[in-house]
Amino acid sequence: MDSIQQAVKILKRGGVVVYPTDTAYGLAVDATNLEAVNKLYRLKGRDFKHPIHVIFPNLAWLKKIVKLDKSALKIMNKFLPGPLTLVLPLKAKTKSFQMLSAGTKTLGIRLPNHSLALKLVKAFGKPITTTSANISGQATTYSVKDVQKQFADVKIQPDFYLDGGKLQKTKPSTVVSLVGRVRILRAGPISETEIKRILE
Repeated sequence: MDSIQQAVKILKRGGVVVYPTDTAYGLAVDATNLEAVNKLYRLKGRDFKHPIHVIFPNLAWLKKIVKLDKSALKIMNKFLPGPLTLVLPLKAKTKSFQMLSAGTKTLGIRLPNHSLALKLVKAFGKPITTTSANISGQATTYSVKDVQKQFADVKIQPDFYLDGGKLQKTKPSTVVSLVGRVRILRAGPISETEIKRILE
């Protein structure tokens, strides 16, 4: 069994998978599984008031979880897959997505330009979480060794590591809110100018 199939098996069981993205290592759980999402927050020591973004496997799933408009589709067509997170109005009513949204009524969606991340979400066929593979407030991780070191003394452990080698240190993804007007929530590799040019 190859590593992607093993990772999918873990996700189906409600486990946590460490995997590479185009910016850093991330933590994946099944975004539709409330227990798995809860476990992810506890593993990271993340405050439940902070939202967690997701990677979507296809457009059909995306339409189920968030509200899409012309601006969103334009930006997605141009920049995804890539280092961009789009914050859109939440449509899904299920408890796991409500937890990931952390009461904001929005959800960040992402499609990293990394073959292993894309293979994983496609093989799983459902949205997975994408949050940095670190303990909240600690350094970003760029290798499996970094992740293992950080979680060495934590009670809850990741269940599987998808090793994509050492990643280049990159800025985290640009975060753009399309709720109401266009706002850059976090500057990153894709500039505000580039985003606004697409929307003109």
